[in-house]
Amino acid sequence: MEFMERLAAIPALYRWLAIPGFLVFLAALYWYFLYQPYAEEMSTLQEKIDAGRQTVDKYKQIAANLEPLRTRVSDLEARLHILLRELPESREIPGLIRQISDLGVRTGLHISLIKPLPEQRKEFYAEIPIQVRVQGQYHAVGRFFDDVAHLERVISVDGVQIEAASQDTQCLATTFRFLDEAEAHEAAAAAKKAEKK
Repeated sequence: MEFMERLAAIPALYRWLAIPGFLVFLAALYWYFLYQPYAEEMSTLQEKIDAGRQTVDKYKQIAANLEPLRTRVSDLEARLHILLRELPESREIPGLIRQISDLGVRTGLHISLIKPLPEQRKEFYAEIPIQVRVQGQYHAVGRFFDDVAHLERVISVDGVQIEAASQDTQCLATTFRFLDEAEAHEAAAAAKKAEKK
């Protein structure tokens, strides 16, 4: 009972002020020992949730663009296949020479020489020069070059020399082909070796 007597001896104003003081003390204990540690953990978890949401949003955008990208890749692969058909493989060179010869005959030219020269390898393709000598009228030569330009394969004609008196025309028709991986590695190694010299 001693406690009650002491409590009764405290003035009423102080007793009433002790109740809010005790509540503030309890609130401070709650905040320091319970709320603050969990608040920091909640803040860390909220940051992780926000980062996860950003990652999900990023992947949703990628997923939304996936189908157009697949379509584009498919279109590019089809285009590459078409372009690859324009470059002959090494075994197709005799057929290409035959086509050039047939074009010359069809345009009324006399073919005096069609001679493939050694191919010149570049980084990922090879140039295959073909020496061509024809005899015929100027307009027939023009039609011949036009027909060569419209072949399915890529052919570059340069070094054209025309002798008016004999109606001889000489040129260098160059076609191209892609190198396979082994040939491309060999060409790259040869280029590096040539640079070192």
